[in-house]
Amino acid sequence: MKPASIDERTLTPLFDIGAVWAILWARRVMVLAIAGAAVLLALSYLAVTKPSYTATASILIDPRDTRATNFNNVLPGIGSDSAAIASQVFVIQSPDLLGAVFKSQKLDSDPEFAGGGLASRLFGAGASAPQDAAFKRFQSKVSVEREGLTYVINVSFTSPSPEKAARIANAIVDQYRAGLVGERESANSDVNTLLTDRISGLQQDVSDAERAVEDFKTKHNIVNSTDGGTLQSQLDQLTTQLIAAQGDADQAKDRYNQALAAGSSPAGLAKLADILTSTSAIKLRDDYNQRATELASLQTMYGPRHPTIGRLQSELDRLKRLMAAEADRIRQQLKASYDLAVQNVGKLQDKLEALRQQSTNSNIAQVQLRQLESKAQAARAVLDDYLKRAQETSQMQGVQTSEARKIGVASPPVQPTWPKPVLLLLVSAVLGLLAGCGLALALGPVPQPQEDPQAPKAAVPQPVVDRKDSAPVSPRPLPMPANFGEYRLPGVAGGTAYSNIKAIRKQLFQTGNETLSLAVLKIMRQMVLHLNDHGKPFVILVSSIHSSFEARIAGAMLGIGMQRADQNVLMVEIGDRLSSATTDGAGLFIDGATGLQAIVCSSVAEKSPGVADRNSFRGILAEAGSAFDFVLVIAPSLNENGWNPELFAKADLALLALSPSEQPSEAARLLAQKFGAGQIGRSATLVVAPADARPAAAIDSPRAAGEQRRSAAARG
Repeated sequence: MKPASIDERTLTPLFDIGAVWAILWARRVMVLAIAGAAVLLALSYLAVTKPSYTATASILIDPRDTRATNFNNVLPGIGSDSAAIASQVFVIQSPDLLGAVFKSQKLDSDPEFAGGGLASRLFGAGASAPQDAAFKRFQSKVSVEREGLTYVINVSFTSPSPEKAARIANAIVDQYRAGLVGERESANSDVNTLLTDRISGLQQDVSDAERAVEDFKTKHNIVNSTDGGTLQSQLDQLTTQLIAAQGDADQAKDRYNQALAAGSSPAGLAKLADILTSTSAIKLRDDYNQRATELASLQTMYGPRHPTIGRLQSELDRLKRLMAAEADRIRQQLKASYDLAVQNVGKLQDKLEALRQQSTNSNIAQVQLRQLESKAQAARAVLDDYLKRAQETSQMQGVQTSEARKIGVASPPVQPTWPKPVLLLLVSAVLGLLAGCGLALALGPVPQPQEDPQAPKAAVPQPVVDRKDSAPVSPRPLPMPANFGEYRLPGVAGGTAYSNIKAIRKQLFQTGNETLSLAVLKIMRQMVLHLNDHGKPFVILVSSIHSSFEARIAGAMLGIGMQRADQNVLMVEIGDRLSSATTDGAGLFIDGATGLQAIVCSSVAEKSPGVADRNSFRGILAEAGSAFDFVLVIAPSLNENGWNPELFAKADLALLALSPSEQPSEAARLLAQKFGAGQIGRSATLVVAPADARPAAAIDSPRAAGEQRRSAAARG
C-alpha cells in the first residue's frame, strides 16, 4: 500500500504565541518605559543636530559619438558597456578630480571643512596635515551613484548650506565634463606631435626605397614601356619580322628554282618574264616573234637562199643570244634576291636569340625589382597614412565634444536631508519596543504569588506516621512523568489485541486517512525530545499499570509508525506465558500483526555477564549491535510478577500506556515504589483507548473504573 502523506501544518505549533503574549503583557510597563526612553533620546538628538541639505546634479553618459567630420577621434568615446559606465562613477570620486574642485572653489579656507571637530581639538588629530584633513571631510560629503542600469549618474553633495551644496555639486559635474574634453584635446596634441616626428623618418625611408628601385633598373638595363618598349614587346616584333623574312626567303627560292627550270628559249624567256616582270624580256620576246613571223612568210615567197632570208635569219640568231643573256641576268637577279632573304632570316634569328637570352636574365632581375618596388610602395602607403592622420588630428584641435551631458542642474534644496523627525521618531519607537520585548522575554514570566488553579496537581501520597511520634510527617510531592496525551485507536471494542493491531496497521497505511498518522508523528516527536543523544539503538520500554493490553497496543502503534518513518525497528516481547520450547533460541521472526521484526525474550533474571545467553535481554542487545535504530520492548505491566527491574535500567525511555480510567499519578506512585522518585524523569505516559470507548470524564465512579480495568484485562 502507498503510505499516507502527513501534513505537518496540522500539528500543534512549537512556538506558543499565547505564552509570549502573557509575558509581554505582564511586563508591559517595562516595555513601554524602554520605548519611551528611546523616543526621548531621538528627541534629544533632533534638538542638538543641525540640519544638512543635499543637492544633486545629474549627467548622462551618452554612448553615441558626435561627429562633425568623417575623421576618427584619437581618443574614442567611453563606450556603451555597463562596466565602462560604472567606471565613470569611480572617476568622479577620484582624489584628482575632487582635489581640483576643492582648490578651484577655495574650500581649504572654508570653516565647514577647515575647522576640526571636537575629537581633533581634544587629541590634536589632523594638526600635522590640516589640508589633508579638510579634503577628507570634503570628500566624505560627496556621493556619486549610478541610476540603476541606465547611463545616468547622480552627483550629490551634502552641506549645512543649501546654496553651497548646489554650487559644489554643479562644480564637480563641470570639472568632470571639462576633464573629458581636455583628455581628448591632450590626446590629439600628443598624437599630432608623435606623427610629425615620425613623418620625417618615413619620408627618408620612401626616398631611399625609390632610389634603390631606379638604381636596380639602371644596373640591369630594365626599360619602361614608355622608353621604347619592354623586352617582351621587342621579342614579339622580332618574331613577326622573322616570320615575314622566312616567307620572303621561301618565295625567292621558289622563283629562283622556276627560273632555272625555264631555260634560255623564247618560251622559257616568256616564263621568266612572268616570274620577274622585265620590259627588256618582253620586248625581246615580241621582236623575236615578229622576226620569226616575217621570216616564215618571206621563206614562202622568196625561198631559203634569198638575201633577205639570210638577213632575217641572222637577226633571229642575234635576238636569241640577247634573250639568253636576258634570261641569265634574270636568274642572277632572282638568286641574289634569294641569298639576301636567307641572310636577312639569319640575322633576325640571331637577334631574336639574343633578345630571348636577355629576357631570361631580365626575368630574374624582375623578381628582385618587384621586391624593391613592394618595399617602396609599402613605405609610401605608411607615409601617406601618417600624413593623412597628421592632417586630421591638426584639424580636430578645438572641435572636441564631451559625451557627458548635464541633464539635471543642482539647485538649492528646500527640505533638509537629515535629520527627518517623523522617520527618526518612528524608528526609535519601533526599536525601543523591540528592545523592551526582547528584554521582557529574556527575563521570562513574572513569578505568581500562588499556584495557578488550572495547572494539574501532582498526586500527594498519604502522610506517613512515625510509630514513635504521634505527629504525621508529609513527604515531598512526587514529580509527574511526561504526559504524551490521549489517542483513539481503531479497532473493535472487546476484540483481541491481534485484531486491534491489524486495524491500526491498516489505517496507518491507508491513503487519505491521516488522523492517526499525525497522532503517531506527534508521539514520535515528543519521544525524540526525551532521548539522550548516543549511538544506535535507542531502547524504548513500553509497559502499563494493570493490564498488558494497552502496552501491546501502544507498542504496536509506535513500531508501525517508526517503520513508516523509515526506521529499522526490532520489537522484543517479554513474558513467561510462552513455553520454553518456543522461546529459547527461537531467533528473529516477522510478526504477523505488526509486520515488524520481532524476537521473544525471557523475563527471568539474566545470567552472569560472562555467560552467553541469546534468550536474555542483554544477549539480544549484544547480538543486535547497531543493526537497528530502535529496540521496542513490550514488557509486562508493573503489577505483574513477571516484571524485571533490569529492563528499566537498560531503557532510554519508559512509556506507560494507560487506559482512560487510569491516572498518571498512579503511574508515578508505582515508578517511585519500584525505582525511586529520581527515575520518574525517564518515563512518560499516554492514554490509549478504542475509538468507540467513552472518554475518561464519563467514568464517574470507582466501581465503573474497576469494571473497565477487568474488561481490559480480559481482552489482554
